[in-house]
Amino acid sequence: MNNNMKQYQHMGWKTLTLFFALCLAIAGTTSLSSCSSQDDPYYTVSEDDTPRILNTDLVDQNLNRVTPLNIEIKVTPRNYTKVTWLLNGTQIHEGFTINQLVPVGNHELKIVATTVKGLTTSRSIKVNVTPMADDPSIATDAKTRWLTIGKTKTVSCEHVTSISKLLIGDVEATNVSYADNKITFDVPSMAEGEYLVTLVDAQGTKWGCGLFTVSTEDYPDPGIKETTIWEGDVTINWGDSKVFIPAAEMADVPVGATVRLVYEMVDAEYHCMRVTNEDWSADIVAQFDLTESGAYEFEFTADSKAIADAKGMLVTGFGYKLTQVVIVEGVAPAENTLWEGSKDINWGDSNVFIPAADMAAVAAGSKIHVYYEMIDAEYHCMRITNEDWSSDIVAQFDITADTAIPYEFDYTADSKAIGDAKGMLVTGFGYKITKVTYSE
Repeated sequence: MNNNMKQYQHMGWKTLTLFFALCLAIAGTTSLSSCSSQDDPYYTVSEDDTPRILNTDLVDQNLNRVTPLNIEIKVTPRNYTKVTWLLNGTQIHEGFTINQLVPVGNHELKIVATTVKGLTTSRSIKVNVTPMADDPSIATDAKTRWLTIGKTKTVSCEHVTSISKLLIGDVEATNVSYADNKITFDVPSMAEGEYLVTLVDAQGTKWGCGLFTVSTEDYPDPGIKETTIWEGDVTINWGDSKVFIPAAEMADVPVGATVRLVYEMVDAEYHCMRVTNEDWSADIVAQFDLTESGAYEFEFTADSKAIADAKGMLVTGFGYKLTQVVIVEGVAPAENTLWEGSKDINWGDSNVFIPAADMAAVAAGSKIHVYYEMIDAEYHCMRITNEDWSSDIVAQFDITADTAIPYEFDYTADSKAIGDAKGMLVTGFGYKITKVTYSE
């Protein structure tokens, strides 16, 4: 009996030992499996493995200026991988976690994971940072945010009380000034591209104002487009001499566009214009009299298009020379009127003066438009100066039939210094002035 008891005890201990060994093996396997899970952000494999960013929560960020960008990146193989953070292509941080303020503006954030063997992967998100309600800010329209290298720029702003510097990227603009909620500066020579603009106030505080485009070209204003569809030198004489634009070319002209016919008067018994179709069966513009050289414009309506698309457009009449047919699409920039009336310009006896107080509203970088008509005179010229004729804004020049109407010029920082001090006087001889405007 004692032997039997010993045999059972031995078998029991053996069974328990095997059971505990099996439990340890299972526990060890489970533990190893847990440590090796590829869903674990701290999973580390070989330095030869391709890196992976494991985050499933990387989404575009919308922040205000005082809220930091706070993101943690989960990456494998963690022990062999470096994470860098690029804002609009410029590195701003290195590490698995970022927690920092980002300048005001719409940004692209690129997160790059690179292993010690040079293997790399990346993820990108948008980061939109808005200013606080009372932060200095600059207008956000595309035209304002287009900077042409070498030109004077004026931008509208809000909540600006002082300015000591304006930075375009890390390049400092020159001739910076602030007045009446407008900042004026010269765009420095620099590489073309997208740059953050930063204002620095008198206390040295920096205020991010978002991205601006820097270019060697002027702003390609989408608001207006002019296309010349015919150009020449034809003296119109009814059926003997006319200008015809085929239906195939008129098909590209949209309803709502403006058709501009540029012409000069010639010596003739009478002067008139008619715009019709190829066989004169339907008028686009009924016959009317002409009285002086210039440009006649009309709206290209749905009815006009139906006629032209079917049988083209024929410009005829008598007593004038046609030089251009232009299609104008869109809306020109708004013009602000400085002066309007009707005055024959005759040097000191008759000219148009706009006081300094009115010229103060015109920002450097604006365009001035002088509307005028030629009159009978021995000669024709224009000069734009100041009240006492001591400083010219535009030096005297001759007006001819080829001079554009209106006459336009850029109102530079130098022009503004003259106009703000002693106003702007439009003078000369041999023309009638009807309006002076400016557009920004």
